[in-house]
Amino acid sequence: MTAHPLSARLRGPAPPNRGGEVRRPKCVRIGLVALLAWAVILLAPCALAVDNLDNGTMQYGDGSGQARISLFSVDLALVKQARDPSGNVLPDAAPVSPGQDLWFVLYVDNPTAAAATDVRLNDQLDETAFAYLPGTLERTVVPTGTSDAGLWAASWTPLSDALGAPDDEASALDTGGPAGVDRISVGAVSGQPNAGVDLPAGSRIAVRFRVRVK
Repeated sequence: MTAHPLSARLRGPAPPNRGGEVRRPKCVRIGLVALLAWAVILLAPCALAVDNLDNGTMQYGDGSGQARISLFSVDLALVKQARDPSGNVLPDAAPVSPGQDLWFVLYVDNPTAAAATDVRLNDQLDETAFAYLPGTLERTVVPTGTSDAGLWAASWTPLSDALGAPDDEASALDTGGPAGVDRISVGAVSGQPNAGVDLPAGSRIAVRFRVRVK
């Protein structure tokens, strides 16, 4: 079981202008590596090697001795993107303004020949900076290595915001503190028991949802 954290930051408004320059509207800058999310992925072995050992002598035997099993696994990275309403990926530290709508896209790519089981994604949304727009959760599965444009153009399946495995694989929840959704989860995340999610070999699972900058 491996956790893949991404760090997050929001840079505040630009400092006051000097020398009579025209003032820009208040905005924040969004760091793509700063958007907080983590993933837990239980990955089936992509390779399995069994060596017969001859009574512990570390020499290949006739099958009657000890056996050494080598299990190889691959860590799969979680990627989070911020996109404009048309689906264009925003560059790191791109300025955004209050009232502007954005899409957040989370995806995990599995380039191996083995399925990843029990994939779990957990995105802690800063409700003081972003307002989740209800009913915008969607997911898709595409081939590994799909381009940003190809991912956006894929067929997306709507997901319910409701919590609970009988519903579907994802949920949007207000866990307390400031009002508003502050956690988006996919899979059987502890405390948000959605339906389990498996990721086939050679494929990518992606989830997107829409927010409004406060």
